[in-house]
Amino acid sequence: MLKSGERLSDAALRELKEETRLAGKSAKYLFKFRGGQKHHHVFFCDVSKNAKPRASNEILRCRWVHVEDISRLTTSVPTKILVKILGNDRRGRVK
Repeated sequence: MLKSGERLSDAALRELKEETRLAGKSAKYLFKFRGGQKHHHVFFCDVSKNAKPRASNEILRCRWVHVEDISRLTTSVPTKILVKILGNDRRGRVK
């Protein structure tokens, strides 16, 4: 959730820290995706190579997974779509 006067990139870094305890460096805005009930602002953010996500605040679990394993996880439809879009973009299929 965006706080009054907060920039989207600052909100992304704050949410990353609040939800996963990961300290991100400079969030780069990629795109907006409208799900069934929510608008998702998607960012690219560098985190330390040795960083380990830990569930905090509103989430129960978090962990690193390989992109190809996401389709087998129990997750929301928008999350699966976003991962697919990002995976296609990494392969140069989406402009």
